[in-house]
Amino acid sequence: MGMQPGPEMGYPGATVTIAPEPSLRAEFGAHLEMNYPRLVAQLCMITLNSAEAQDLVQEAYARAWQRWADIRELPNPTDWVREMAVQGTTGKWRRLKAKLGLDRARPADTPSEDPAHAAVLDALRQIPLYRRRVLVLVDIAHLPLDEVAEIEGIDFGVAEGRVAQARRELNEYMALRPATQPSAVNWEDM
Repeated sequence: MGMQPGPEMGYPGATVTIAPEPSLRAEFGAHLEMNYPRLVAQLCMITLNSAEAQDLVQEAYARAWQRWADIRELPNPTDWVREMAVQGTTGKWRRLKAKLGLDRARPADTPSEDPAHAAVLDALRQIPLYRRRVLVLVDIAHLPLDEVAEIEGIDFGVAEGRVAQARRELNEYMALRPATQPSAVNWEDM
């Protein structure tokens, strides 16, 4: 039912639905293939659950596809997709999903086989979500702090305080690890 008779076919008032141009579809596919793993890794550090991170990024890409012709013109379309995925981690979105019955039980993630990576995830788990989001967006996604403040809907000074506190907490938790665990040289490389 993709194409309905339209004015060009002699039916006034009817609409014509045209499939997206093949280059648009190919461009979207290439963008998704290139950025999906990195975005899932970033969201996994925020949610601490790989299944939830995958769902959030998939939902963001589904939204992006609906308006890809416009989003592709943005200076960095990946930032838009990331912002939509991050918005899914906020309480209001989670409550809405629960209300609509769209949240499903998530199996516990299996621990990382890399001890350094597991140590970072354990340390991140100790940081409240609202600070962890800011930390990951600044240190992993390398977004400017003013942009993170805008995404989070908070003042610049609040974002600055949250990232500073989260960094302190992360460093404290990493320092408390047993000496038998290898130290991660740079947590941002995880």
